[in-house]
Amino acid sequence: MGQAQEPADIDSIESGRLPGGRHGLSRGTVVRSQRDRMVESMIATVAEKGYTEATVADVIRSAGVSRATFYEQFADKEDCFVAAYTTVMDGMLGYVAEGVASTESDDWVEQIRGGIGRLLEYLADNPLSVRTGIVEAFGAGARARDRYQKAVSSFFPYLDAGRSLADQPDRIPNEVSRLIVGGVSSLMFAEASSGNARGLPDLLPDMMYVVVAPYLGREAALEVMNETREAR
Repeated sequence: MGQAQEPADIDSIESGRLPGGRHGLSRGTVVRSQRDRMVESMIATVAEKGYTEATVADVIRSAGVSRATFYEQFADKEDCFVAAYTTVMDGMLGYVAEGVASTESDDWVEQIRGGIGRLLEYLADNPLSVRTGIVEAFGAGARARDRYQKAVSSFFPYLDAGRSLADQPDRIPNEVSRLIVGGVSSLMFAEASSGNARGLPDLLPDMMYVVVAPYLGREAALEVMNETREAR
């Protein structure tokens, strides 16, 4: 009888790398590990080179997989980027939800401040995600842009909850939440594209003004902005 196989190294699996030699892992586990590594490699490669200059060769070299393995899971570079972009955006949305929940408050302003604040902290700590999720998406084709639009729409309910607090909610344009996300995204893009992802949390007071003003008015927005700045 052959020797019993050593148990798989859990740390190596969780890190995305499979243990060397015979590991006894299922085909599904191997495929997921390979896919995760390629997605992570795409995020890092795009952050370093930009989407246009990134190549499949870059991705497979960094991920430690063959070209055949890449094309078993992705149709082309764009397909892999969309998977990477989806991973980044899902992470961003998750941190917004986490930030909103962490306030343990029914106050809309506090929830928004918690959500945006947590998102900015996450992005400051993950500059590769900033580059992939904010800077490069619009140059990566229609599918990435469509994924961006779907992600953006996930923020609308958080924002439009402020409509019920307005004095005249019927006078607020229906598209105001989209305009707010556009303004906040523009601020993030300007900071991220200049290589200053670490400075994103400093934008929270300004972003709070952008969010609050359409719903509660200029004076309330100025007060919230100043409160946010003083609390930092």
